[in-house]
Amino acid sequence: MIRTAFATALLLGLAAATLTSPAAAAQTARSSGVQAIHTGPGSFYPIVGKLKDQERVAVTDCTRQARWCEIRQLDNGPSGWVPGSYLIGSGAKNAVTPFDFGFDPLWPGGLRPRR
Repeated sequence: MIRTAFATALLLGLAAATLTSPAAAAQTARSSGVQAIHTGPGSFYPIVGKLKDQERVAVTDCTRQARWCEIRQLDNGPSGWVPGSYLIGSGAKNAVTPFDFGFDPLWPGGLRPRR
């Protein structure tokens, strides 16, 4: 009985620590220069706001190779997409960028031409 209660308490404590760990928190980066915030991943999308130079943002998503990243401003400013090359913080970008295997096992020959 005591062991079961201790094990339950230990598991609940580990779960709480995991949920509040830095890994569970949003990844942040900062802007290198003033950047336009777009509604989608491309310069042809409408501009909804601007990032200030060195402004910290939460990175929520990136396209392949982190060409464009979706950001959320920490001061509740407009959210949207900015060029990934203008965000400083490779850890934040890597955490949300889809992995590119470089080959497709279902493609004949294994190596798919780059687009």
